[in-house]
Amino acid sequence: MGSVIAGTALASTPGCPDCPDWVNFNEWWDRYHTGPNEADPGSSTGKLQDQALKSREEKAATEIAEDEYETPELLVDPKDDLDGRVLLDARPPADYEGGHLPGARNLYWRWIRPAGSLDPELAVAELRRLGVNETDSIVVYGNGDDSAYLFWALECLGHKNLSRMDGDIKAISNLELVSNAPRLNESNYTSAMRQGLLVNESVLGQAKGSIGVQIVDARSSFSDYATSRISNSMNLKTSDLYSDPEARTLKSAGELEELFSGRGIDEDKVQMVYGTPEACSLYFALMAMGYKATVLDGDWWRDTDYAISSIS
Repeated sequence: MGSVIAGTALASTPGCPDCPDWVNFNEWWDRYHTGPNEADPGSSTGKLQDQALKSREEKAATEIAEDEYETPELLVDPKDDLDGRVLLDARPPADYEGGHLPGARNLYWRWIRPAGSLDPELAVAELRRLGVNETDSIVVYGNGDDSAYLFWALECLGHKNLSRMDGDIKAISNLELVSNAPRLNESNYTSAMRQGLLVNESVLGQAKGSIGVQIVDARSSFSDYATSRISNSMNLKTSDLYSDPEARTLKSAGELEELFSGRGIDEDKVQMVYGTPEACSLYFALMAMGYKATVLDGDWWRDTDYAISSIS
């Protein structure tokens, strides 16, 4: 498979060597989404492309089972054995205190974005306060979009062993919930920040100049989309992702593939999703299906030249 991105955009963002290389995006993506122990130092770009092509051909030759996601390890069932894993509850403190999974630690997603977008230093400080280590196997859960945001934020920090509980914790029956918080010792959590996963105005401008990028608005209100949106973006409501809108459990792989293809989501392109926190739920679904996605966090884009409106 050739380079995903082709267009007039610059190869990298000036002053940001870790930002996306929109011309050689496949190579950049592999660098940011392959753990150090998984990478093959002897692999050339050609070999990687051959492997990707072979994998895609094998996938096309075999009918995927309805419940088989491309990366099923990202999803955790509430009834799974969670022993030995660190549970992070992304809900507000009042919800956490009203009942949470045994041993869960409360990391309210809004705490790490006080100015309307992710603050990496504050996120690291919160993880240290909660006694989280970079080697921990983390499972995040919450009411839906909140846990998806925390999942994305942890990916930005470079955390490797990370999953998300499928569904809204309030809608899952027969779960044992407790009110007491665990006693914790502060850690020295160290991030391996993936700066390239953070979209700024320069990155947005480069993405808009590339034919290999799709910009997707994930906000649930179409009126918001009509009032103000990024030019040439498409709208995909996160409510369409769920088999049960109340429980907020993801549709099967087959149903998601049908949804994405029906909306024109191209697996050979990059999806830049905006409209947080809903954008992070769409990001998670795309990642579970093996797509290449990134998140534009915050609403700063409204003040750029890329914002348009259908209302005069």
